[in-house]
Amino acid sequence: MYFYYQHIQTPLGRMTAVVNEHALLSLSFTDSKDYHTAWDKLQRQGTLIQISTHPIINQIALELEAYFHGACQQFKTPVDYVIGTPFQQDVWRALQQLPYGEQVNYSAIAEAIGKPKSVRAVSTAIGLNPLSIIVPCHRVLRKDGRLGGFNSGLHRKKYLLTLEGGRWHE
Repeated sequence: MYFYYQHIQTPLGRMTAVVNEHALLSLSFTDSKDYHTAWDKLQRQGTLIQISTHPIINQIALELEAYFHGACQQFKTPVDYVIGTPFQQDVWRALQQLPYGEQVNYSAIAEAIGKPKSVRAVSTAIGLNPLSIIVPCHRVLRKDGRLGGFNSGLHRKKYLLTLEGGRWHE
């Protein structure tokens, strides 16, 4: 199996987009905590080939540019989860349902997937999100309204929340 990747420059830094023939599989900042973990998981499943252009990467690059300019509130690029457990994938799908600018806490996501006692596991799954920004884990705050963690850096979480008109407690 072949996966194709390309780097995309954004206002928050360089990201790597990985796709197959049909969907976006991974989108992460190259300096995020989980970058190499996701990369290694993808390498175990197929061969990664750097390319100069791909229709799906072109689409996500355009959508990201529009998002950062406030002109895109919903991503239409097709995504597929080829890594992650079924539980993690359920968490990521629940995150994709969060409307632009809406913020929730970890408990709300646990309830949304029908596992209200799995808050800690939900938090772990969110930290392993392979599709930064597209799967909006930045919209999840702690129960007390504070930021909590973000594997791409709290400076990015603050930027994304501010871009979307969000509020939080310091």
